Amino acid sequence: MTEHESLRTFLNRAEQVIEHASEQNELYNRQEPQIEAAAYSSAQQQLEEVYLELQKVSHSSTPQQREVIQRVMARILDLQNDMIID
Repeated sequence: MTEHESLRTFLNRAEQVIEHASEQNELYNRQEPQIEAAAYSSAQQQLEEVYLELQKVSHSSTPQQREVIQRVMARILDLQNDMIID
């Protein structure tokens, strides 16, 4: 697998984590009975793990790749802030 394909795979995984955390946050905001504290906490932890991995990957990426990574990292930070404030 080339470096570009590896980065694309990793970014896809990051998108999946963001989507899952967004769903958990929406359920929490609606105070749905099916939301579990463990699932919500797990989503927050997954966001943090992906964010830290993105930081590491960005150090060895090209400027164009770094721009994409930074956009994903900004989305993660926004979601983390929403989850903390709520």
